[in-house]
Amino acid sequence: MWNFLVLVKMALAHSFLLQGEELSGPFKNMQLLANCYLQNNQAHCAYHILKGTHMPQCRYLFALSCFQMDLMNEAEAALSPNESSSEVPNGAAGHYLLGLVYRFLTCYVQCFNA
Repeated sequence: MWNFLVLVKMALAHSFLLQGEELSGPFKNMQLLANCYLQNNQAHCAYHILKGTHMPQCRYLFALSCFQMDLMNEAEAALSPNESSSEVPNGAAGHYLLGLVYRFLTCYVQCFNA
């Protein structure tokens, strides 16, 4: 429990360094809580908090939680550009995660086709 409280304090301190993105109210709180869950190796909790969000940083964290839970199709859908945003969320880190997702998806296809 103590480690989780330390993570919450770290996330609150990190909230001032959000790369210039202005998140408001509940989205900021959801992002901070999900980030704490991910740092505490509880991806399933972050998954349920972030499911259905459309903010770019929340989409990246949702994809990260999907990746940790081996839900590659959902991670790909969260990271792929769509009608609401034409870019992969979180810049280079988002592209890297999308590349990992594609790598694991092609490994799955190759394993099942062999």
